[in-house]
Amino acid sequence: MKIGLAIYNFNPKKGGAERYAFDLSHMLSKKGHDVYVICRNAIDVEGIRVVQVRDTGYPRWLRTLYFALNHRRVLKTISLDVVLGFGNTLELDVYQSHGGVQRVWMEREIASYDSLSERAFRALLLKTSIHQRIQTWIAEYPIRKKRFFRIVAISDMVKGHMSQHFGIPENSIDVVYNGVDTERFSPGDSRPAGRTRILFSGGNFRLKGLSPLIGAAGMLAGQGRSFELVIMGRGRRRRYSSMINRLGIEDCVRFVGETSAPEVAYRESHMLAHPTFYDACSLTTMEAMASGLPVITTRWNGASALVSNNEGFVLDEPRNIDGLNKAVDELFDREKREFMGYNARLKLESFTMERNVGEMERIFFEVRDAKYRI
Repeated sequence: MKIGLAIYNFNPKKGGAERYAFDLSHMLSKKGHDVYVICRNAIDVEGIRVVQVRDTGYPRWLRTLYFALNHRRVLKTISLDVVLGFGNTLELDVYQSHGGVQRVWMEREIASYDSLSERAFRALLLKTSIHQRIQTWIAEYPIRKKRFFRIVAISDMVKGHMSQHFGIPENSIDVVYNGVDTERFSPGDSRPAGRTRILFSGGNFRLKGLSPLIGAAGMLAGQGRSFELVIMGRGRRRRYSSMINRLGIEDCVRFVGETSAPEVAYRESHMLAHPTFYDACSLTTMEAMASGLPVITTRWNGASALVSNNEGFVLDEPRNIDGLNKAVDELFDREKREFMGYNARLKLESFTMERNVGEMERIFFEVRDAKYRI
């Protein structure tokens, strides 16, 4: 089968959707399919046919629009059985947005700012942004015009949002959760001794809830708990450093930056705290669970559907600092940590990338057959 994927950056180091597109195309190729990746920038991968499109550079809104229009032009020159789009193209057969519904993300992005004035200013910027309008129009165009065969949500949360926002019956939306490399992300032989290590990992500290987590850490310190909050990923440290200093917990917090081996950080931690304002389906949450960590997250994380009271805690809102503090405090109990971590690993053992690719391949075959019956 000839399968086309569209992603601006075909590079697994650029982000979650990029990493997924890379892994999916590579594994489909290994299964014998002809995979075409339509992109602007790419790294070389054996067995993948890369079709690079031209770019305008700046402004961002024109670059986004130009990519969608060029993708449409390229499709006219290639005969493909199935085209997968990630919400960045006008033409597709299978729609799978890794960012969820654009308008829901925008609401949660605004909510993630700490002060009312910041929220009001961010709301003004987003709602008047040409780039956001273009991006939303492109993301919604295939659905509103009914130019698709199947919609795949990456979590039940996203499925609900899409059904509500677009008026699509839930039973007509497929759900295929992200897959994890369960061999790479697996528990180590033992957890480190000493202070309880709380891991936070995210590419956007604000959106992923670092501010309320630091607030909860301040409460833990006041309760006399011995811990280390390890902050992994890229983000603006200055604002959080001043908050940490104000709470007097400088000796309890460590920024480690980005890493090419997150699996090591998971094995060296005792829990993951991910009080996110929005995640369509957090791969960080799933990787931590596969690594045997109990997790604390929120209902605004699509992966929270995988977290019962046997694997961790799900908060209603990230700003529930008292609830966050209580959840972290409960995980200072070693037996409870180990019980939840063991169950988390068991649950994630079936959420492999092989399973994900198998489900997507099945959908692709069904779409191809449906297209040829028309």
